[in-house]
Amino acid sequence: MSLQPISSSADAWIRPLAPRPQARLRLICFHPAGAGAYLYRSWAKLLPADVELLAVQLPGREGRLGEPCLTDYREAVAQTHAVLRPRLDRPYAFFGHSMGAMLAYGVTRAVAEHGDRLPGRLLVSGCPGPGSSSRKPGREAWSDDELVEDLREMGGTPEEVLTQPDLLDLILPTLRADFAICAGYHAEPPTGPALNIPVSVLAGLDDTVAAADLDRWSATTSAGSSVRMFSGGHFFLTGESQDQVLAAVTSDLAATPG
Repeated sequence: MSLQPISSSADAWIRPLAPRPQARLRLICFHPAGAGAYLYRSWAKLLPADVELLAVQLPGREGRLGEPCLTDYREAVAQTHAVLRPRLDRPYAFFGHSMGAMLAYGVTRAVAEHGDRLPGRLLVSGCPGPGSSSRKPGREAWSDDELVEDLREMGGTPEEVLTQPDLLDLILPTLRADFAICAGYHAEPPTGPALNIPVSVLAGLDDTVAAADLDRWSATTSAGSSVRMFSGGHFFLTGESQDQVLAAVTSDLAATPG
């Protein structure tokens, strides 16, 4: 895979939600399927002042609607890694939710393979570990009605969005592309040496990710892992548990070397 990003502008790929050049630590966030960097906007005022917050923005959403979506997991990892490499010159951690966790893990693997500075911690949220089977195989080929009903069941998408055809025309193609990326993650064999960084796993009590699949994350690290459960479904981190999630993330970041 090429290590040249498909867009020459790093500004298109990376959103500085809380730019703090003198911060002790960077937190680089990866968005879930169908969403964008804007998902993490509320974190900017809630994270400690010594943490700089950046969010990855894949093409095909928010300010990048005019760009073609990525659909291949390995290519998405390679392109994101290429863009992030200049930002890995200082202590940092990765956080990703759902598809974002899949990408955060893949990019961490790419970082290790290329000898770049490793993140001080990998935080993965609402995501089964490597080697797990997809809970909903073939979603990238589902009908519009099936995708809308799936979004409704998962929560996190306002009902007024799900009933607006014009909005759905914008959202559903991106969602299908993202689900193709997710399918690629599940198809990847869980290979590679264990990472020598701690892995924090967060999940919703009412989500459908099996406990055994959350436990798979422990095999990815030689530096220890933990699993925390929160009230809520798949989008527990933006619902009633947001404060508890931010407290857990802040605690883990405080324990991450800067």
